[in-house]
Amino acid sequence: MIAANYRKHPEALALQLPLPFGIGLRWALPRPTTRVLRAIRVARAKAFTAIGRVRYVEPAKAPAWWTAAQAARRVFAAGVRAACMALFT
Repeated sequence: MIAANYRKHPEALALQLPLPFGIGLRWALPRPTTRVLRAIRVARAKAFTAIGRVRYVEPAKAPAWWTAAQAARRVFAAGVRAACMALFT
């Protein structure tokens, strides 16, 4: 359904069509279940790859202090677990 402002001003819609929408809008959809829709998705993926619009999200790296804190937490938890097991055995 086209919004009322686009019906009044179709040039506004025409100006927004070439905007590069986010990757989440295009790729974060469930896999199509029919053969035709899968073919359309494959064709769209090839077209996007050809024009260089496909960018994969890189996972954010955790800071070194966070990684060290998590390692210390695991060591501490293992020590507490071992001490508790020693008390009850």
